Amino acid sequence: RDIRCLVTHNSYLDPQEGIRFRGKTIPETFEALPKAAGSAYPTVESFWYFLLTGDVPTQAQVDEVVAEWKTRQNVPSYVFDAIRALPRDSHPMVMLSVGIMAMQKDSKFAAFYNSGKFNKMVAWESVYEDASDIVARIPIVAAFIYNLKYKGDKQIAIDPKLDMGANFAHMIGQSDQYKDVARMYFILHSDHESGNVSAHTTHLVHSALSDPYYAYSAGLNGLAGPLHGLANQEVLGWIMEFQKKLNGAEPTKENVTKALWDTLNAGQVVPGYGHAVLRKTDPRYTAQREFCL
Repeated sequence: RDIRCLVTHNSYLDPQEGIRFRGKTIPETFEALPKAAGSAYPTVESFWYFLLTGDVPTQAQVDEVVAEWKTRQNVPSYVFDAIRALPRDSHPMVMLSVGIMAMQKDSKFAAFYNSGKFNKMVAWESVYEDASDIVARIPIVAAFIYNLKYKGDKQIAIDPKLDMGANFAHMIGQSDQYKDVARMYFILHSDHESGNVSAHTTHLVHSALSDPYYAYSAGLNGLAGPLHGLANQEVLGWIMEFQKKLNGAEPTKENVTKALWDTLNAGQVVPGYGHAVLRKTDPRYTAQREFCL
């Protein structure tokens, strides 16, 4: 802790104030970016432009990204076939990792490397192409997995008029209000330095010139651990177990404290949201709470 051992331009995690994207806090980021039509929240596409360039995009530039992602979001049918071939009780992260790997044969970086004309000075261009394809396709694959596991495989087609966040909400059958939840959630979790398990893993795997599909799938596998992304699921499980023990009683400082100590005394960890380096409440939580209120 407190030793700077990795540097990234995209974001910085301050122990006191939380994540900064390109120098801006979360509230400053939401304030600065162009908003989705009829919404108080920006699109994921506007944030993508901001994250990559450091510049706040104009609406015209956002529209370009939205239109470009539409051309990239067609997921081949064999990807869905590969996911469907897995046992239905497989964890969603297994399905997502398999889905990403099933798309690997489309890797432009791998094709460039195998072309015999590979030049590391311009290799970033094919990495950018792969990254753009992956990001544009992820919501479609994720929505498919959600519907496969939890909605009896009743799939909902893409709405070509919607931006990425809104489309994800649409594809999992959520309300219009949830479109802003998706936009907000994707922005809040899209980048946090390079030292966390998943981001560090993608860097490490790609350093071997494995293409972005291999690297991103590896990052997902790291994210699936209980001390990283799975912590969200672990927190929910802990709270539900605590509710069960309350048996209808109201939570109080006393019984919450007892439940925490019971967990610790049993040799288990109390799962938590947020980054381990934070000394204050995670501002990503605050942003979500304010939305809920």
